[in-house]
Amino acid sequence: MQNIEQTVLSQYANSPALCTIIDAWNQAIDPSTLIDSWYDNIWNPNTAIGYGLDVWGRIVGVSRVLKVAPTGFIGFKEADDSSGSALPFNEGIFYSGQPTTSNYALTDDAFRLLIQAKALANISDCSVTSINSILMMLFSSSGNIWVKDGGDMTMTICYDFTLTQVQAAIIQNSGVLPRIAGCAISYEKVS
Repeated sequence: MQNIEQTVLSQYANSPALCTIIDAWNQAIDPSTLIDSWYDNIWNPNTAIGYGLDVWGRIVGVSRVLKVAPTGFIGFKEADDSSGSALPFNEGIFYSGQPTTSNYALTDDAFRLLIQAKALANISDCSVTSINSILMMLFSSSGNIWVKDGGDMTMTICYDFTLTQVQAAIIQNSGVLPRIAGCAISYEKVS
């Protein structure tokens, strides 16, 4: 602690035994490192980890477990399909039947992205401009992403990069991004 002498009442300030005990406690128990660690690991959402992110998830109203669609299997029969679901070796995984679950516990970095998306959505006015701002804040490191208003009560989220499974789940399945009331939403990769 800092300025420990100021915390001792004046009538005890000249007691060598008491001052020695308080000084020893002060040297043994320094809360500054604990406070710094708590701030970095719990309080600051940009640096929080584990339990701290779980707390932030409860504050903004999202769960660490997200439904992620399994894609990108190595294919043989369907390899000529136009959907691009079949991938070559070293890019896909072998199909082993139906997965037991599509629920996925997000890593700290992916969960931090989901928390930021929900926090930004909580303060959004749901206009196309604010949705574009949110998308660019979240995914600008991957490429360009924007909302296109169809003019007929539809909106399309367009992107010019390949979404990771977590990014696709945040955009399509999590329900955290704001949407204009009454509009149908679709997703499109543009070249």
